[in-house]
Parts: sequence; structure tokens; C-alpha cells
Amino acid sequence: MTDTDREEFLLRLHGEYDLTRKDEIATLFESMDGDAPLVIDMTGVTYIDSTILSQLALLRMRHKYRAITLASPSTHVRRVLGIAKFDKIFRITP
Repeated sequence: MTDTDREEFLLRLHGEYDLTRKDEIATLFESMDGDAPLVIDMTGVTYIDSTILSQLALLRMRHKYRAITLASPSTHVRRVLGIAKFDKIFRITP
């Protein structure tokens, strides 16, 4: 689900993100054009694996200078992001 705002682009993710959703997330992230700050709301994400990590890394490489925030990940998701050192390439908010 996506919402547009005057100052930022908000993308809300829900559910589990693993290999079975690779094409869906790849297509979604490839459609993230523009230079407005991007906020990926992860409140509803219950599980992630290396599939979404690789897609997030590709998103970061495509948008090197764009502000991208991963917002409100669960404890589990935040732990995985931390292990992958994504706190070094994304802003992660509580």
C-alpha cells in the first residue's frame, strides 16, 4: 500500500517478506521513482529474510542520495536489520 504526501513518499508493508514475495517486492521497489524522502513503514511486517534485505540493498544502491527511513520495525525485524548492518545505510526509527 502506498500513500503520497507533499513532503515524503510513504510505503506501508504488511505480512511476511521472504522468497515467495521476491517478485512483488522487487517490482514495488523498482517503481519508487523520484527524490522525495521515502519512508517504508514496517509496522505490519512480521517476518523478513535475506530476500527483502537484498531488495532493500538494491533500493539503496539505486537511490544513493535519497533519504530512506525504515519506520517502526518489530523487535525481530529490527534485530535482522541490525545484524545486516542496515542501520549504517538506512535511518531506522522506533
